[in-house]
Amino acid sequence: MSTHPTFGSLPDANGLDVVDPIETRHFSLFTSAPVDPVPADPESFAFPVANACRIRTDGFELPYMVPMEVRTPDGDHLAAVDLPTTEAFPVGDYLLELHSPIKIYVRVTGAVAIDATEDSVDVEFDRERSVAVGARSYHSEPAATVTVPDDPEALMEAVSTFSSALKTTSPERAWPTLRGHPPRIERGDELSIPEGLDPPETGITIAVPPEYEYVLTVAPLAYYLGARVAAGETPRLTAESGVARFLGEDPEAVADAVESLLKRTLVLDCATRTEGLYPDDLHERSVLESEADLDFAALYDASPGERLREYLAVPDEAVAAVESPWHRVTHVQPGPEAAELLPYVVNDLSLVRPKTTGGGSWTPTDKQVETDEALSGFFRGPDATVPSGPPAGSPAPAGAGDPGSASGGDPDDFLRSVGTRRSVTRRGSDDGDESDDSDDLTDSESARGVPGEGGYMPLPETDALEQAWVGDRTPIQGTKLLKAAFEHDRATSEDGTVAITVVCNDEEMREELDSAAEIYGSRDDLRTDVTCEFGVSTDRLRDLLAADSDMFHFIGHIDGLGFKCSDGILDAEELDETGAKTVLLNGCRSHDQGVALVEAGARAAVVSLADLWNSGAVEVGETFARLLYHGFGVGAAVELVREYTSLGNQYVVLGDPGTTFTQCENNAPVLYHMVDYSNTREIKIEPCGYITRSFGIGSTVHPHISEPKWFILGGLSGKTTVCTEEIRETFQGDWPPIIVDQNLVWSKHWLSNI
Repeated sequence: MSTHPTFGSLPDANGLDVVDPIETRHFSLFTSAPVDPVPADPESFAFPVANACRIRTDGFELPYMVPMEVRTPDGDHLAAVDLPTTEAFPVGDYLLELHSPIKIYVRVTGAVAIDATEDSVDVEFDRERSVAVGARSYHSEPAATVTVPDDPEALMEAVSTFSSALKTTSPERAWPTLRGHPPRIERGDELSIPEGLDPPETGITIAVPPEYEYVLTVAPLAYYLGARVAAGETPRLTAESGVARFLGEDPEAVADAVESLLKRTLVLDCATRTEGLYPDDLHERSVLESEADLDFAALYDASPGERLREYLAVPDEAVAAVESPWHRVTHVQPGPEAAELLPYVVNDLSLVRPKTTGGGSWTPTDKQVETDEALSGFFRGPDATVPSGPPAGSPAPAGAGDPGSASGGDPDDFLRSVGTRRSVTRRGSDDGDESDDSDDLTDSESARGVPGEGGYMPLPETDALEQAWVGDRTPIQGTKLLKAAFEHDRATSEDGTVAITVVCNDEEMREELDSAAEIYGSRDDLRTDVTCEFGVSTDRLRDLLAADSDMFHFIGHIDGLGFKCSDGILDAEELDETGAKTVLLNGCRSHDQGVALVEAGARAAVVSLADLWNSGAVEVGETFARLLYHGFGVGAAVELVREYTSLGNQYVVLGDPGTTFTQCENNAPVLYHMVDYSNTREIKIEPCGYITRSFGIGSTVHPHISEPKWFILGGLSGKTTVCTEEIRETFQGDWPPIIVDQNLVWSKHWLSNI
């Protein structure tokens, strides 16, 4: 089956259906009459496309507002359509670039009229025309494999090849689609670099001591700058243009310097590239122009080394005015084992921070230490008490409501374990009584399914939107990266249908099954196939896990042994493979079962680290389902669930944090903060955009609900006051999540009550 985008006639309407089988996405161009796509030459487009077709039509309509560029056939920019507007272009040759969930280009000769509203975009031609349509996936994969022995200097050579994947060294490299995937790294006996992996000739070098802590840390910066990594006693960034920047005395100082330099170069590239193919009205450029004297036209034409020199001269306060929190920090246990995951970390342009011996920035807080101790000692004492909420010492989630209602305060609440153990105290119960359900489980059996004592890693505090960990232990927050997750060959969907399977194996947990079924069927813009089953046997569950699905949501007892079924227990470690891409295991102590499913074929598994009160697990399951179904990546979703639900800090992600299983209607998911709604007719609002694999760091977002400017995607996009009716019209159909009084709620419900 081809992994390139495919074209077909819409089965239930007039129009062209474009399908990305890799990302399980589809996008429709609706036409006034049926179309019959025939193959066309992908090389006829000025921009790279993986596949192309030709249709005859007098125009097309897009199902919602999609930003669009109007260009000459050679790619020169004529106009941007990113707000409600009406544009008319005389007879000529045009290339229309659609910023849709699949990258689409339309070539047409004739007169073109565009009518864009908040709800749709109508493109009309002066008569029926032969139109060429090209498409490419936002997905990218490593093009080659570098073999590296267990030697830091050899890893330097491998990291130096990463920038061979850059499609340009101009400021356009800030676009994630122009940064290809670095080569894979495979451990072996000797260094082997395939031909064609030479870094670009930028004249930029990063010298660091030949130690894993340093090499891993500088890898993202070396990739983005197109720099060679070389051995040197003093960590230093140099360029033939005269740059000589000291990076620090130790790995932590170097990590700080890399973070500062990467943020600086990317945000300045984003501003400078507006002189090129995408002359957007970028908010960050306006701020920089008010803070510093910058000649963006000259910067755009400068060589990479010259541009770096000028970037380093920009005042710190000017850069600080446009910086926002980075999307992800990946903490790494230094060593040769981390090398094989490094290309995937760098592909997302995550910051890398090494776990070194000593150093203040890696000293966990008192609360993190308490959480680690609570999880490590989970039920190992003879009179252990079931926690009523988050693990001891964990911060109470903002706006979680009454914590007792989601964590054992209700005397009718219960644990999602196969059997409660020993003397279990509900700390929030009204009468203070203990429910005694003693059994014969040993201490090791009672805590099975999760890492043992000392098996957790408290990550240092950071202002990044997400955190990840590469190492032996399991983080108590964020994502544990697993190599297998990035290497699975995935089955593809021929028509872009999102396959979702929900299984509930306990009558008392039906509430989550019913709500999940409602959530997964709530979007009209997605093509979905939702399977919901209750009380399945081990054989049936094995079949469901083997079948191809984009999301597998399990509700029931796991308890470390495996999935409890109507006729026994199914242990995921017995499975040879699974067709599930994303897995949500909402049962007690599902960590080890999640690891087994990732090893068997899943890209990501959301798992629990402790026993769960049912009411809190329902809250978490519903919130995860909504966030993932809205287009958030699993890494971002787990951070939001951790912050805004009562039991969220008992869950982590295993595998690939960038995994998504649905497309977002607005391309990148946005969380809206309701800053001030005291006047219900006008609300002060602040959007916060989230990075996804398809719309990575360096992408831009146009929050139509705020001022008419573009913002660099990732973090808050500025406060604005909007009338309530405009908010309703903008959110209609999409209904994104919002933050109200530090609570995560859903806009459709909240707006219906004001």
